[in-house]
Amino acid sequence: MLVRILAAVFLAGTTATLVAQSAVSFETAGDTYHTDSGPIVAGDFNNDGKPDLIECCDANNMMVFRQGNGDGTFQAPVPAFSTPVSTSLTAVDVNGDGKLDLVGVGTLNPPGPPEMGNYELMVWLGNGDGTFQAPLTYAVTQDWPGNVVAGNFFNDGLPDIAVGEINGDVDLFRNEGGGNFVYVKSISLGNGNNSVPTILVGGDLNGDGITDLAALPQNNLTPQQPIVLWNDGKGNFTQQALASYYYPSIAIGRLNGDAMMDLLVSYQCAGSTEYCTGFDAYYGQGDNNLYKSTLITDPSANPGLMGAIAGVDVNGDGYGDIVSVGGVQCSDAQCDSSIGGLLVWLGNANGSFQQTPEEFETASYAGSGTVAMADFNRDGMMDFAQAVPGSGGDTSNWITQYYINATPRTACGTYTISPSVTVCQPVDNTYSLSPVPVEATSYDTTQVTAMQEYVDNQLAYSEPVTSFNTTFSEAAGSHSFVTKGWDASGRSFVADRTVTVFSGTPGPVCATAADSASVCLPSGADSSSPVLIVANGDTGSFIPTAAQLYIDGTLVVNNEAQCSGTTCYGADSYVQTSQTLSGGSHDLVFKIWDTNGDVYTAQKTVAVN
Repeated sequence: MLVRILAAVFLAGTTATLVAQSAVSFETAGDTYHTDSGPIVAGDFNNDGKPDLIECCDANNMMVFRQGNGDGTFQAPVPAFSTPVSTSLTAVDVNGDGKLDLVGVGTLNPPGPPEMGNYELMVWLGNGDGTFQAPLTYAVTQDWPGNVVAGNFFNDGLPDIAVGEINGDVDLFRNEGGGNFVYVKSISLGNGNNSVPTILVGGDLNGDGITDLAALPQNNLTPQQPIVLWNDGKGNFTQQALASYYYPSIAIGRLNGDAMMDLLVSYQCAGSTEYCTGFDAYYGQGDNNLYKSTLITDPSANPGLMGAIAGVDVNGDGYGDIVSVGGVQCSDAQCDSSIGGLLVWLGNANGSFQQTPEEFETASYAGSGTVAMADFNRDGMMDFAQAVPGSGGDTSNWITQYYINATPRTACGTYTISPSVTVCQPVDNTYSLSPVPVEATSYDTTQVTAMQEYVDNQLAYSEPVTSFNTTFSEAAGSHSFVTKGWDASGRSFVADRTVTVFSGTPGPVCATAADSASVCLPSGADSSSPVLIVANGDTGSFIPTAAQLYIDGTLVVNNEAQCSGTTCYGADSYVQTSQTLSGGSHDLVFKIWDTNGDVYTAQKTVAVN
């Protein structure tokens, strides 16, 4: 019965009037520390309460640790461990000691061609200070494994590992405790080839608390079919092939406010000779059922978008959004037919999505590497970092491109999908000061009779309401927040969040509308010295080439992109600096330039005490 209700309400909801969304804003910045197309992963690797990065690689082909400053900036890289990683990397505490570990695929020998690589599954136990122990290694069944996925595959609460292989195979490793893994079996999906590994993602698609898998066997054929692997918690997987797509990619996340994860498929529109990307959702509905819905058909987006993230709430309205690093079509003379950056499709109350993405352009080409997601400046909003090819898309000179979320928090919404819980604060996997604000609403076609909040599995709030906005005092560290709604039939429905409580000051941000510039700090007309100055600009569909700050007519900050002709990358849109200024009045002028030759200016006069 639950499946029929969900499907019917979603179908009816797609015709509802869409509420206008507030503009999304990001501060962009690029640095030159990332020198390879290898993985980038976020997490608090030194246990200082600030998100860090592990990246590939330095000049010696070593993985490096980038310590986060907690304000959206990072310190220079230091070697993290000596074994090169060939493909994906996942951060997870495999041995339960409170220190993040790393799981990936690499080789103890210098990397070579896939057919000679001697690749292995590797587990690096973290020391809790940004360094890692020598890897524990486990043989895989093929010569070229792909990405790794951590999940509760055996329903024992321990993170197990699945590895996507060539030939359409998936290797399964069970966590025996203490960071030790045992190979269980290889799952054959068929229809792969021996040169490209299977793409693999994981999540609970049916709400039973056990991690399911979705796989995309890679081959030279088009179209291709993603495959869902329903997990019974005992290492047995039932395969379900989905629709066929041209050049698809897959991601898992919460797209519609119910308790189950959903599968997102991005693909190139069939028969399209120009750029055209589509997104389909397969909504988890319980009992191993999925409901398919076409979300977006976008003629401006780069086909074959990789690195799409499903269900992250970018603007804090409680609705899951779609985020992708990729490119958009560009017919202007100032670019080479496509430009790359961050794309955001905002979600709506009825589970649909805005059809035109918000665009934040940072490179004169659509190529991009892996993407990491975390609340880098600890302001309760999600930020992103990605590996991007260098000049002209040259993959021998990669950079790290940051997107710090400066979006003003949108008013809390309510999903019109039955049943659902909408949680606007906290955004999942972000940081918060204590007390932690929790703002949530619930919806059901049957009357909602109560809402509850569980913090770390303990009931902390219970009232006969359909919405609430309250706070909870919590100690520093990671906490789970589970919001539950009840209806008159006795049915419950939940939404869960993880938030890290810290003490300190979130990093400042400066929200800016498209085709404009803003000076956000200092916020008033008076300030003491040193003066914290934060300014940001948005150049619309063109790439920023320089973000400049002038004080009393003198250029004091010049953040320039790396450009050769009309090809640019490593774009900065903002300035954040602390300046010691003498007493009296000072004129602050912020300018942002773009590849079209446009310049946007914001000015502010401040009196220094």
